[in-house]
Amino acid sequence: MKREKKAFQEIMPIIDTMFFEIKKQRKKFYFFFSITILVIILVGYILVLIPANLLADTYTEFFSSGLGFVDFISLLSACLFFSGIICSEYNKRTGFIVFPKINKYRLIIGKYLGNLILVVSIIAIYYFLLGLLGFWYYGPALTIRIFYSFGFAVLYVIMLSSFVTLFSSFMKSVNVTIITTLIILLMGFTIADSIVTLFLKDAFEPLYSLAYLGNLITSILQIPFPDPRYVEFSFGGMGPGGIGGDFSIGTWLTPSIEMGLTLFIIYIVVFFLLAAYLFKRRQL
Repeated sequence: MKREKKAFQEIMPIIDTMFFEIKKQRKKFYFFFSITILVIILVGYILVLIPANLLADTYTEFFSSGLGFVDFISLLSACLFFSGIICSEYNKRTGFIVFPKINKYRLIIGKYLGNLILVVSIIAIYYFLLGLLGFWYYGPALTIRIFYSFGFAVLYVIMLSSFVTLFSSFMKSVNVTIITTLIILLMGFTIADSIVTLFLKDAFEPLYSLAYLGNLITSILQIPFPDPRYVEFSFGGMGPGGIGGDFSIGTWLTPSIEMGLTLFIIYIVVFFLLAAYLFKRRQL
């Protein structure tokens, strides 16, 4: 009985912090909820009304095309929700850390879980609304692959959140954390992928890239799964007679399911361990 009471006393601060964080971040949630609805209306309804943009032949194709914005929403929400997980406590010198009323790690865990619930809820709403539109257009044609896609989307959010939390553990400002992580995730990995693919082509798969791993969210919906996963696009020379010669551009479409799943887990664990280590060493 004493052991159960002790465990309850240890868990309750995490739960209290989690609910407090959910209430604190509700305005951000409402913002992303509105953006999600607008995006779904745009890609799932308004664009379909344009004669040149024909409705996809199958439910799965419609769902795959509609997920074009889910990675951007995941990335943006991860940066905005998780950037202040750690650094805000030092920047604002809140009482949570100055006074030992609550263990620092329980505080961070509670804050993280509260924000994670909100971001996963945003992604779930995106899938739900897109699924409703798909049901309207195609009837009951739901496939198990959509649930696989949602699972990868959740893993992608956790990976992004762990990456942002890592930066939050050693940066001094929430705004700097947001800007830095947005630049790296939006531009850094994309530029690096382009350079690596340009010079190494199919000799090196960009498995280091978080953006590349995110491609699994939509590629898992394709039947069959992309094979080969590296493709090249050829272009003819410019000018009369093809002056300039032919050239080709290659790109990696997606990681394999097994490798992607493995790297999701590895990166999540590594980022969290590094964040915990840096957080432990950081002094007020």
